Amino acid sequence: MKAISLYLPLSLLAQTANSSTPFAASPKPHKLLQLIPRGGRTSTAQPLDKTPVALSAITEGLKNTLASGLAAACSKAILAPFDTIKTVQQDVRGGTSLKLVEAATKICARPGGISNLYAGLGVSVLGSMPSVGLYFGVYSYCKRIISPFFVKCFGSERSDSKTSICSDNALQTFSIALSAAIGNTVASFSRVPYEVVKQSLQTGQYSSTLEALSKMWTMGGMRSFFPLGSITIQMVRDIPYAIFTLLSYEYIKENWVLKMSVEDPNNRWLRDMIAGATAGGIGSYLTNPFDVIKTRLQTTDVAGVYGGSITKCAMSVFEEGGLGAFLRGSVPRLMHKVPANGAFFVFYEFFRRILQVE
Repeated sequence: MKAISLYLPLSLLAQTANSSTPFAASPKPHKLLQLIPRGGRTSTAQPLDKTPVALSAITEGLKNTLASGLAAACSKAILAPFDTIKTVQQDVRGGTSLKLVEAATKICARPGGISNLYAGLGVSVLGSMPSVGLYFGVYSYCKRIISPFFVKCFGSERSDSKTSICSDNALQTFSIALSAAIGNTVASFSRVPYEVVKQSLQTGQYSSTLEALSKMWTMGGMRSFFPLGSITIQMVRDIPYAIFTLLSYEYIKENWVLKMSVEDPNNRWLRDMIAGATAGGIGSYLTNPFDVIKTRLQTTDVAGVYGGSITKCAMSVFEEGGLGAFLRGSVPRLMHKVPANGAFFVFYEFFRRILQVE
């Protein structure tokens, strides 16, 4: 299973690196850009596609769901070891902390050796596909609906011919942030169970997925998969992360990737990787404190140590090591998230082209 999971994304990436066709820049501008010229004034020209906006948005959302789900599986399989090391570092309690090499050594010292670095990979891949797919599907749909709505109500397309309340660029930025928040709010509920199981496997509490599922169900039933405060902290971490990451990615893509790809379409995949990696690094570092709290609540609070309280958990972390304790695991998290986002957006854009997403 692990060999197949690793071979698929690597083989796909090798094929895309040797082929310029899938990553050729599209000569057709985005429909939103057709409606909102860069000069600042609106055009009376309408998109050639006569499909109703809502139906078109649903279709695009479904295609993005599939593309992002496949991309998530590929990136998770490639970079699983860094995620495992990050989880083990954050799970250490008391005044001690583990260095990167120490955490890796501790993991490999368990029965099973180096394969423990891929603990929870199956759960992570199978769990991330529907949650990431749901997230990007909802995000794409909302952005397709919200952005034109804001432009018509508050921007340069106001029907009352009054002066714009906000610039179209500001409204587009806000629509991206709002769409990201909505998409991640919906997806956060589906992420919690697989995150709890995955992190229990990564910290060595169980030796197999089947054992984890069986014992967790026996101990607490459904509540074991939804520890107190786990959904709340999942949303507290994931919503800001989504906003920071997607705002960064959309900005870099619009202002650098697309422009450079017109001049040099053969290296589009590399620019997608750089844009995704940069955006992922920004989002990951800014939300690491929330990630520390999330890990504690989802790996420790099954026994009710913090009573599901985010505040109590945060205070406990602060007492252990001050503000620096909230940066635990930030290095392996960045080492995981930066290349993971780079790989994810390469595969994401690749599958979007295959599915002919506009």
